[in-house]
Amino acid sequence: MPKRKRFFSIKPKLAPVNPDFQNYMAYYLSGETEIAEHGRKMGFIPPPLNLSHLKGKQLFKNYKAMAFLPYFDLRKEGKLSPIRDQGPAGTCWAFASYGSLESFLLPQEKVDFSENNMKNLMSENCAEGYDRWPDEGGNQFISTAYLARWSGPVLEEEDPYDPSNANSCSVFAPRKHIQQVIYIPDRNGALDNNNIKQAVLNFGAVFTSMYYADSSYNDDQYSYYYRGTTFPNHAICLVGWDDNYDKEKFANPPAGNGAFIGRNSWGTSWGDKGYFYISYYDSWIGKNNALFNNAENPGIYDAVYQYDTLGWVASTGYNSPSAWFANMFTAEARQDLMAVSWYVGSVNADYQLMVYTNPQGDNPRSGVRVKNLSGVIAEPGYYTKIFKKPFSLNEGQKFSILLRLSTPGYNYPIPLEMALPGYSSKARSAKGQSFISRNGRNWEEPISTWDNSSVCIKAFANYK
Repeated sequence: MPKRKRFFSIKPKLAPVNPDFQNYMAYYLSGETEIAEHGRKMGFIPPPLNLSHLKGKQLFKNYKAMAFLPYFDLRKEGKLSPIRDQGPAGTCWAFASYGSLESFLLPQEKVDFSENNMKNLMSENCAEGYDRWPDEGGNQFISTAYLARWSGPVLEEEDPYDPSNANSCSVFAPRKHIQQVIYIPDRNGALDNNNIKQAVLNFGAVFTSMYYADSSYNDDQYSYYYRGTTFPNHAICLVGWDDNYDKEKFANPPAGNGAFIGRNSWGTSWGDKGYFYISYYDSWIGKNNALFNNAENPGIYDAVYQYDTLGWVASTGYNSPSAWFANMFTAEARQDLMAVSWYVGSVNADYQLMVYTNPQGDNPRSGVRVKNLSGVIAEPGYYTKIFKKPFSLNEGQKFSILLRLSTPGYNYPIPLEMALPGYSSKARSAKGQSFISRNGRNWEEPISTWDNSSVCIKAFANYK
């Protein structure tokens, strides 16, 4: 009879890297640059995080099932901010991120957030930026990291957009605190559109990726259809759809009718005053989707505890959908702990959240347990759990946040920030901060396996 494996022989493994990111890095490191024929610089970087296991999964099941109208357009609903112009910089990802967030806040709040601050603070010119120049690309995970760590959003009037401004690392007080970002699964075919339609209908504009080439654009009809396999290079928002849009209106007719209404960031002189139609049959549309759908008054919390200022870069696990992870923090003042946030990589993820005060040594599950909560997170993405009853911390008091997370269909439930050469090399970590475990009893530090890696858990507090 074979011997059973001991716990310590089961090592954590990183999730496979997104092949589109690998292709992008090979292209980038080759020294190539890509400029569209009309002179626009492309600006979407495929993320290293691979969420392909979500493809085709249906979201928003808590919303009443409905038959979608064949045509819907947020332009007619007062749910879109004015078209912006990214100019010659590859900053479409920042404009698409704020196109989604500003849409969510409308019509109650009309705001113009600063893409300039996002593009600059998340660049290698600034202390906590990515390995990218301010005028180079980004993605939905980079913008989520910027918002979740409280770098923004800030107002356009505080840091006006300048595509050639590359040296500013100015910090302003955020005007909102992001509470949730939903990563909508990639479509599983040209007609797998209910997730996007539901998101647009109930929340607002959706961030998505595409591959842009002038040869696939029909300027007469403001229509676009690409059927190749080159990795995506541009980010836009989806703001509506037309199921009956005639396939003959595209430069190269696709297999069937139907198109999304896209919102670009190339000014009102491009397309139909900045908008265009993109075929349901396009190779890349409806992938790398994000919905920035929850932002609250920044006065709700006073302080954030975090080690993952670059956000969710990779995932790890123990060859099982379930695992434990934790962060230890030290209270900076007398405070009430109000909420905790983390990332989720599956649909209907089951969690148990525990908080301990005065944990001992390198065991985050020690000391006094003050919280023990459980629940299910329906959609993948960035999630915040608000405590109904906050609890007090004294200045200098240690506390630990633990999560047991089960992500059905995904054996890498632990979200990590880590240093990836050419992408997130500025990630930093130290011993005694982050911990992971297969069973919640035997703990190890991710830094012992991967240099400069941290668990993605944040805690939010108010001063007393």
